[in-house]
Amino acid sequence: MALLRSLITSALLAGAIVGAVASLMHLTATVPIVLMAEEFENGTSSDHHHEVAGAQSHPHETAAGGYLFSERNLLTIGTMVLAYVGFALLLGVCAELVGGLNNWRDGIKWGAAGFATFTLFPAIGLPPELPGMPAADLVMRQLWWIGTATCVAASIAAVARLRGVSRIAVPIVLIALPFAIGAPHAVDAETSVPVALHTRFVLVTTIVSLISWQLLGGLLGWLRSRSAAF
Repeated sequence: MALLRSLITSALLAGAIVGAVASLMHLTATVPIVLMAEEFENGTSSDHHHEVAGAQSHPHETAAGGYLFSERNLLTIGTMVLAYVGFALLLGVCAELVGGLNNWRDGIKWGAAGFATFTLFPAIGLPPELPGMPAADLVMRQLWWIGTATCVAASIAAVARLRGVSRIAVPIVLIALPFAIGAPHAVDAETSVPVALHTRFVLVTTIVSLISWQLLGGLLGWLRSRSAAF
């Protein structure tokens, strides 16, 4: 019971901190790109390009004007905090099944596994999309994403548990399976959103996710090691 309380407390604290940090990174780095894509989607990019670019160039000034605490952004922050609390609980439980998190270095490794599972490999088949971009059926995309994340998680477990040739062969098969099936994509790929803007969005969101997962793992590992010392 004490272990469960300690795990939940550590996950709540780590998730809340990382969720807040990740929200700030998204609001200052990715949201301006989304706003620019919305201008292209609405066909008004030429009229408002400088206005959006100004918001992107001066995020602190925008935040000072109340932008950061708008209803839309507060919902984003709340959602991000809840998501990372859930991720922290998942990491903590999985780690306890194989010996626990002994220090922040262990946490960094688990954070890397979380990034690979929930961001890196799913994004190879289904990169993050901007408003105005065509997309396949939502249910099909969700099923492929869940299947990919499951296969990657299973491959990581296989590396940790298996020995010999199976330790290499099984993860390769598991990771290749969703890509062999193929990610669902829209038949009509025509969009008004520039390729360069989408590429930038994918790069920024991936970097933000990597930083967030590493911070989550490291912080959770540190908190778990501190709680174990008492």
